Amino acid sequence: MLLYYVASGYIITSVVLYLCPQLLHKTGRVTFPSRFQAHRGGGGEWTENTLSAFKQAELLGVELFELDVQLTRDGEVVVCHDDNLSRVCGVNENISEHLLSTLPLCLREMEVACEPGEYMRCEVQQPLVRLEDLYKNFPSTPMQMDLKPGGQDLISKVSDLTKKYNREHLTIWGAFSHKTTVACRTHNPNILSFCSMWECSLYPLLMLLGLLPWVSIQADFYQVPIPNISNKSGFLSTFPKWLCQLVTPLMCNPLLLWHLEKRGVRTGAWVMNHPHEYRTADWYGFGGIMTDFPSRFVEYENERKKIK
Repeated sequence: MLLYYVASGYIITSVVLYLCPQLLHKTGRVTFPSRFQAHRGGGGEWTENTLSAFKQAELLGVELFELDVQLTRDGEVVVCHDDNLSRVCGVNENISEHLLSTLPLCLREMEVACEPGEYMRCEVQQPLVRLEDLYKNFPSTPMQMDLKPGGQDLISKVSDLTKKYNREHLTIWGAFSHKTTVACRTHNPNILSFCSMWECSLYPLLMLLGLLPWVSIQADFYQVPIPNISNKSGFLSTFPKWLCQLVTPLMCNPLLLWHLEKRGVRTGAWVMNHPHEYRTADWYGFGGIMTDFPSRFVEYENERKKIK
């Protein structure tokens, strides 16, 4: 009988905390809108991760820039996804081997990383851009950055730049690696952070077990792929399709997303590039949608508003 009362009390308390997480946890720190997100500045339409791309994205009303940062040999923080320049610049050399002044220009044409078979083409070759230049050009635009290999030196430099430009409340950092993400939070807890891949796997499991309402969440953003859509490229393309189908309802559980948003943890789906993918993300209940094609998303939003 005692076990019955204990179990009943636990279940009831868990449901209450699921519905009213503020009873146990602090509210979120994010104060800006983040529905419309440009992956690498909109790498399907403009040269990814360049100043030109981010300027075009801003004109379309993008609310959050997603980007990647690396260190050059002379210690400059530059915006680029790949550590090797082959795909982006056509040169089989690493960014870490170059001085800022010797970095080559980006290619005029490259395949869209998350959309195999589609190509970005531009008339003028664009240079890689420093993170500091993005901060100067977009002082009030929120940015989410994935820190690539660079260790504590990269973490320190990004933190120093973020503090210099008074952007701790507008910057979200982290990495695929849980170790790097924890190091970021430890170094500067005032900068917002997103979930590592370990956390993106852990929280759905805790939700399934009914434990998540009791667990403290360090991240401010839960940004995940929709596995049965995002398995066209990247690491998910190595997974069997049946596994992606199995994992999708766990990672994208509408009850999980609702609870996270209720706790002030923003949710987002990456990388969605077609109207049916945007609709799927909205059906699950993601608060934000990250895309390589900002123009397509604008058209989708306009159509959605007409229907409403």
